[in-house]
Amino acid sequence: MYPLLLAFPLLLLCTCVRAQTSDGFELQTESGGVSVYVRDEANEEMSVRVVTRATAGMQRVRAILDDAENYPEWVHRCDDAYIIPGGTPNNFVYVSGIDLPFPFRDKEVVARVRQTMGPRSVLTRTIRAEPGAVPPTEGRDRLEVYSGEWVISPLERGEVELQCTVRTNAGAGLPSWLRREILTNGPAKTVANLRDRLETRP
Repeated sequence: MYPLLLAFPLLLLCTCVRAQTSDGFELQTESGGVSVYVRDEANEEMSVRVVTRATAGMQRVRAILDDAENYPEWVHRCDDAYIIPGGTPNNFVYVSGIDLPFPFRDKEVVARVRQTMGPRSVLTRTIRAEPGAVPPTEGRDRLEVYSGEWVISPLERGEVELQCTVRTNAGAGLPSWLRREILTNGPAKTVANLRDRLETRP
């Protein structure tokens, strides 16, 4: 009896340890092949990491990620997006609108994207807010805090791993249901939509 009583809390402890990454992200949900990790930050900010796999080639993934004008077709709550002229394929600034339900004001991200191809053909795409890069858009609140990273890793049998990490305060001042919908459900839906787009469109 006593060994069993001792083993049970140890089992719970091991489960919790496995559910947390080395950099403090905790597994929140795992459904349909999409894993969502969260990490609370200071000042009402939150970091979210979403991981899944897709059957696709690296060039196909990059082509979709670089096609900002079509973000509204798969990026959750995105209603407009475009790349500001003057950049390069690996270093550019883009604008993306976030549609919120009435009576909340829509939001907007202006950020710089830098892309590098590392060892084993892993594509890393870092995103950092540059809110002053273009004049404000009327009727939208521009996010001052926004950073992200896509890591696309080729796997065997024609698969890739898609990992997207976002840190933002987009939910500040919003009710808890909408904050959760934007900060956790949104990235999960976006990555799932990307996977489906990769696998169903030529």
